[in-house]
Amino acid sequence: MVTAIILKPVDLTLELTRRIKAHDDYLNARENGKRLILKSGKLDGKTLDGLNLSQSVLPGSSFIKSSVNKADFSDADVFGCDFTAASLVQTRFVKADLRGANFTLADLSGAVMREADLRPGQIVNWGEEEERRVDFSNATLDGADFDDAKMESANLAVSSAQGATFRNVALHAVNLAGANLNGADLSGCNLKNANLTGTNLDNADLTGANLTDANLRNVDLTKCILKDTNLMGAVHRDSQESLPDAIEAKLREHSRWIASNGEFGKRATFKGEDLRGLDFSSCDVRGVSFDDAILSKAMFVRSEMFLTSFQGATLDGADFSFARASGTNFSHCDLTGSIFVGAWIETADIIAPDGRQIERRLSSRFAGTDLTGAAWTGTIVDGADLTGARHDPHLLKLATVKRVKQAA
Repeated sequence: MVTAIILKPVDLTLELTRRIKAHDDYLNARENGKRLILKSGKLDGKTLDGLNLSQSVLPGSSFIKSSVNKADFSDADVFGCDFTAASLVQTRFVKADLRGANFTLADLSGAVMREADLRPGQIVNWGEEEERRVDFSNATLDGADFDDAKMESANLAVSSAQGATFRNVALHAVNLAGANLNGADLSGCNLKNANLTGTNLDNADLTGANLTDANLRNVDLTKCILKDTNLMGAVHRDSQESLPDAIEAKLREHSRWIASNGEFGKRATFKGEDLRGLDFSSCDVRGVSFDDAILSKAMFVRSEMFLTSFQGATLDGADFSFARASGTNFSHCDLTGSIFVGAWIETADIIAPDGRQIERRLSSRFAGTDLTGAAWTGTIVDGADLTGARHDPHLLKLATVKRVKQAA
């Protein structure tokens, strides 16, 4: 007589339930125990809560929208597995091989991933090999433990990892754009070349972290711990003061909007606002609207301004030194006495959301703008429209001019 083995209220086939029971016997050194080996298994939408799958071999398996809360994958081979939108609350992945795994939209609150291998993996599809990085984009990682994990090049864009621990984690070249790391412990991390554009680092601990050459645009570093932190070559604000809270919040939401291709967050607009004297240096203001705003003596040193619009804005005495203005709209502005020393003013190539380049190029526009007394020493001008602009005769003489359009 065959007796059905029910471990949990799972919705699995009887055969797989038996194999999981045999794996439990294997883990406990019982007679007839057998390690679970399931390559490219289809477990989408299944309930696997509380199961002990440690040391199992599950490469390429799919757990899309499955419930796997409080399960254990410690020391398991879950190479290239797909956990998209799965519930993995308090699940353990200690020392698991998770190279190339996908956790997009998954809930990993309180998960334990100590010493896990989360590096890119070589995935073979239809005979072709591709390198796939681990993806936590839009995932919930609040309170998760990643201590001593290997996470080079992982994608954590627009994820929430509040209170998570990343002590001594290899985070080289990770994408944390638009992520929320409020209260996270990043002490001793290697974040070299990481993208932290718009990342919320309020109350985060970066003691001893390596942020060499990292991108920290739109990040307020005044509210986190920076003891013995290496910021050599990193793009970050030099100012010791934060922008007003409302502006900081808008820039963070804007960064989320960019990082998610408009799916999350909100595009920032400061149309008609009084922002005089504020310091936006080293900020990412791509696509932001400052139309008709008052920005007298404001600073945008080293800022990214791809398709940013300042149309009709008051920018007298504003400083754009070493900024990159690509397809930026300065039409009908007051730029008297402004500074563009070492800046790059160029044409923007328009890219579709799917990454395709659209056959369209947009110059930076200064049509009808007053540039009297502006300084363009060392400025590279490679695609600017100065039609109808007022400026001193020597404006372009100290710049490197490749392409410029002016009135005949």
